[in-house]
Amino acid sequence: MINDARFSDEMLDMLRSIKGKTFKSYECVKVRDNAAYGKCRLNMGTFSLNLYNYTHVMPFFGAYEDIPVLECELVDKDSDFGSDGSDEVAHVYMIDEIVKEVEIINDDINVNDDEYRISIDQALVLRTKYNVYTFYKDWMYSELINFGVDRNEPVLYEKEKVEYEWGDAGNDKIVVKRTSKSL
Repeated sequence: MINDARFSDEMLDMLRSIKGKTFKSYECVKVRDNAAYGKCRLNMGTFSLNLYNYTHVMPFFGAYEDIPVLECELVDKDSDFGSDGSDEVAHVYMIDEIVKEVEIINDDINVNDDEYRISIDQALVLRTKYNVYTFYKDWMYSELINFGVDRNEPVLYEKEKVEYEWGDAGNDKIVVKRTSKSL
C-alpha cells in the first residue's frame, strides 16, 4: 500500500488556476531566513491561496506517525493572514510577475522493498518569465515551508537528505523517485 501525502484533486485545480495570473506577492511569518512555520499565503491579485504544511496522522511501519503534508485552500484575498497566535508580524514579499507554469515536485519513497511506501508532494513551483519561485518542505518531520527564488531551477530539499532521513541514517534500504508534474 502506498500512503498518500499529495495535494487532492480539488487542491490541484486551485493550483492550476494560478497559471496565467499575476503573482502579486506572498506572505508569511518567518522563523528563519527563507522559511515559515506551517503556512504562507500566495496573493494572485483577484484571489489568494493559503499553503499549509501541517501534520496528519498516517500509517507508519505498523503504527501511526504525524507526517507533515502540503495542502492549500482558497481564501478571501482581503482577509487577514494572521500569525496563528504568534506576536510576529507577517512579512510580505512583492513579486508582480505573471505565472507561466505551475509544477508539483513529488517524492515516491520506498523503504525496504515495499515494507513502507509513501508518495509525498515536496514542493510547489511557480515559474514566471524572470524567476522560479519554490515553496518546499524541509526534513521529514518538519512543518516548515521553505521558499526559494532562482533564475532557472527550483530550489529544493536535496533528494540525498530525504533518502538519509527516511533510511533511518543508513539502516534501511531506500529508493526515492523524484518527479515533477506540470499542471
